[in-house]
Order: sequence, then C-alpha cells, then structure tokens
Amino acid sequence: MPSTPEPVLVAVVNDYPIVTAGVAALLRPLRHRVRVEEFPGSLPPRGGVDVVLFDPFGHPEPEVRLTEILNHTGATVLVYGWAREQDQIQAALQIGAAGFLSKTVRAEEIVEAVEAVHAGQILTTEPTDDSEAMPAWPGDSQGLTARESEILSLIVAGLSNKEIAEVCYLSINSVKTYIRTAYRKMGVQTRARAVLWGVQHGFEPGDDPATRVED
Repeated sequence: MPSTPEPVLVAVVNDYPIVTAGVAALLRPLRHRVRVEEFPGSLPPRGGVDVVLFDPFGHPEPEVRLTEILNHTGATVLVYGWAREQDQIQAALQIGAAGFLSKTVRAEEIVEAVEAVHAGQILTTEPTDDSEAMPAWPGDSQGLTARESEILSLIVAGLSNKEIAEVCYLSINSVKTYIRTAYRKMGVQTRARAVLWGVQHGFEPGDDPATRVED
C-alpha cells in the first residue's frame, strides 16, 4: 500500500491578522494536504516551511516585500492576490514568485496550486474580475469592496494618491473614484477622518513594519 504524502507546510503572510486568519480558515478543511501557519506582520524562519502564500493586500511596496520574502525564507513563494493587471502578475513572476494565484479561486484550487509549485512547477494566470473574491479583508463587513479596502489601507499607511496609483496599477482618476465611493460608505469627507476610521476598523497592520523580518 503506497504511503500517504506528508502535508505541504504553508506559511500565510500578510500584514493584517484578519487576512491571514481568513486564508487559514479557508484551507483548514484540507489540512490533510496542507498544514498552514499564519504570519501576520512577520516571516517564517528560513527552512521552516515549504511554500509561502503571500497575500500582498494593503502592502505599500508589494514587490519589495516579495523580494524580502524570497531572500529571507528561501521557500517557494506563491502570490495570492487580486490579479487585475497583467503587469502586476508579470512583475511577481520576474522577481521570482513561482506563481500568481487569483483570489477568485476555490480552496481546492489553492491547494492544488500550492502542491504544484512545491513540486517545481511555475504557474501563470490571466487578469480576473475580483467580484467573487474570498471575503477576507478589513472593511468587508462595513460594505467596502476589495479594491476600496486596499486603497484605504494604503491611505492609512500614508501613501499619496500618486503612490497608490503606482502600487495598484491604476490611473489617478480611478484612485480618486475609489476613494470617493469608499468615503461615502464610511461617512467621512477628509483624509484625516478616513485614516481614523480605518484604524478603528482594523486597517492598522498587525505588527510594526520595522520588525516584519525576524532574524
């Protein structure tokens, strides 16, 4: 009788505890295939896991963070995000990610992707609509869309509209439109009030950015 394969050791990395907890909960029913650990605001030790599932939600410098993860962990990295722009996907692959996985996929597909990259495959994807994305982001329960929440998280992080446009691969006008719709839902009219609202509703990262990488 063939032996049962050992579960793949997976680290879920993001600055926000609600995000890592959401992904871990999604994968928990498949724990016979993947063993998941959450790393909100920190990184697993080198050699500690097989695959890092990196959710770049709300990170002001996702490409810098991806490079940091690759260098620090030495693990295979699978980016798990809203694959809206081909440039965003290609940038992750060029830096060294083993794949870019859209948040519109089911838990079974996430696990299949994790197993594939663990086996040495490189996965690509096409830009997708995120309207059916997994509900695991700050602001979801307050009615903010994934994109509005992402932009608000960058506002809380102190980015300007121009910097947000660069991070999210959007035009300035699109950024301003998302900000207006988010403000209406939040009931605020100024950036300062938006930051305060964001901090009060979980948009503050779970760890100090200066201590994200553990030696």
